[in-house]
Amino acid sequence: MTNKQLENVLKKGWWIQVSPLARIEPTEWIVAVYRKGKKSWITEVCKDEFDDPFEAHQWGMNFIYDYIFKKKKKERSTVN
Repeated sequence: MTNKQLENVLKKGWWIQVSPLARIEPTEWIVAVYRKGKKSWITEVCKDEFDDPFEAHQWGMNFIYDYIFKKKKKERSTVN
C-alpha cells in the first residue's frame, strides 16, 4: 500500500490491520477492518485463513470499497 492509498483510507475513516496468526506452522494471516466511530474505532470484520499478508490486505480493501458502495447505493435508493 502506498502512502497516498493509506492517507485516502484514513481520511475516509478506515484502518486495516494484518497480523500473523499465533501459530508457527502453517503460516496463516488474519485481517481486521476498523471503521472510525464517534469516540472510538469499531471492528467491522475479522477474517483469517490467508496465505500471505498481501492477500489479507487486499481482501480488507475490497471489504471497505464494497461497504462504501453499498452504503451509497442504499442512500440513493432511499432518496428516490
